[in-house]
Amino acid sequence: MALTALCAVWAYRAERAPDLPAPAAGPLDRFGWPVVAGLMGAAAYGSASVLRVDLHNSGAVGSSLLLSVPDLQPGGPLPSALLLAGLLAAVLPPAAHTPGRWLLPAVAVATGELLACLNAFSHTPGSTGLSLLPGGLVVLVLAALAGTALVRPAAGRPARLVGAGAPRSARWALLLPAVVVMAGGVLGLDPWSPALPTAGTGPAVTGYLVGLALLVAVAAVLVRWPRAAADLAALGLVGVGAYDIVQGVFARSLVVVVVERHGSAPGPIPPLPLDAGSHMAVVGGIQGALLLALGLWLLPRTVLPDARRLLGREPDPALARRVRVLTATRAEAVSSAAAELRRIERDLHDGAQGRLVAIGMNLRAAEDMITSSPQEAAALVVEARVASAAALEELRCLVRGIYPPVLADRGLGDAVRALALDLPLPCETELDLPERLDAPLESACYFAVAEVVTNAVRHASARSLRIRMARADGMLRIEVTDDGVGGADPAAGSGLAGVERRLAAFDGILAVSSPSGGPTIVVMEVPCG
Repeated sequence: MALTALCAVWAYRAERAPDLPAPAAGPLDRFGWPVVAGLMGAAAYGSASVLRVDLHNSGAVGSSLLLSVPDLQPGGPLPSALLLAGLLAAVLPPAAHTPGRWLLPAVAVATGELLACLNAFSHTPGSTGLSLLPGGLVVLVLAALAGTALVRPAAGRPARLVGAGAPRSARWALLLPAVVVMAGGVLGLDPWSPALPTAGTGPAVTGYLVGLALLVAVAAVLVRWPRAAADLAALGLVGVGAYDIVQGVFARSLVVVVVERHGSAPGPIPPLPLDAGSHMAVVGGIQGALLLALGLWLLPRTVLPDARRLLGREPDPALARRVRVLTATRAEAVSSAAAELRRIERDLHDGAQGRLVAIGMNLRAAEDMITSSPQEAAALVVEARVASAAALEELRCLVRGIYPPVLADRGLGDAVRALALDLPLPCETELDLPERLDAPLESACYFAVAEVVTNAVRHASARSLRIRMARADGMLRIEVTDDGVGGADPAAGSGLAGVERRLAAFDGILAVSSPSGGPTIVVMEVPCG
């Protein structure tokens, strides 16, 4: 409950911000997604422990006493871990340091297997490795799948659920699996808890598999229809929380611990405090109050805006936000184009135009002196020829600043390689661009990379650079790393702010990790499907 309250506070702080915070090299960025992976590993352990009990369900034979508290939802690590993982994943920004492909699955598997081993050695010290093998294999498979599913959200994809471009209400769809498990316990439809000892192995395992398939279906629903899933999650939290409060507070004097005999269980009923049921009910009521508060806080952020939109009283928030973004990026594009035209005009006026005027004056003077002073006329012609060569070089530099010929002829990859070769320090390139992109997108990405590497050369005191560029899943991802002094901040008015505005016109994003002392990592992602 304490961890749930802490995650809810983080969610409140994130929701108050106008946008998700930019990734930063802090504890939340470095350890947030691995913690989510660990929680998913704990959920896998909770699910596998249910299967382990069901596999030893042999009907009424050899079973014993069962203690339960009626009308209170079952506990266990599965719903708690799913709830905590959903809350954290909903408020975490995409990682600036993109986790390795195997990091999150490895963390999830290690956490699940560690919990399974600790449980085996502390509760069943006489168990053999063969009896623990099914649960360990299930933990391995479930934790690996859950950790793998976190790799894309941790990197900011899919944008429908997490990341700066996600609808704000869509992120809360990640709470739906935990809500489904808790609601199933309240309604008595609970395949996520061990079956009764009288069920038998076959029905118990079948019920477990049905519950697992249902969770997979819920995950598919929250990815396909995130806003509807967020609405269901908020309503479910309200319902489960209200039910727990009623059972835990108003009926606590009626709640008792029930002891059931299954089969021919020997021995007397274990002694229990008279108020044990009441204490457990109070704890359930506190948990219900926490869930109810979280659900009520989410209602105006999920259910109510969607209801107003369906009734025609409010425009689609996603569409309205998209219009605002397009309006802002259009204004930035127009402003950038006007500034670029002014720069070209200034460069022509101060450079090539002045040289061409001087050439004309020299040729006119040479024409007047060619009969009277041939040598002086020849010197003026030579001077005009040198000035024409300089003007031509300036015009070529200006053309390269507008649209480099290598970019037009050979594409973004070769243009970036040429840029790296012209730098005054070593630059390693890793480029995976199997085909050409649209010309405007190639131009924007080229000049974005050029600006970033120029900043690294001029201001970061870097000794080496590395440029990585790859296209996958309809996204072009560019990563520029330098070993300089760090401290780069787009909000400080540096050239990175201009790069961010340039990419925003193509729905691109920029993330910067630049701790003091370095290294600086600049990640850019642009849709290119």
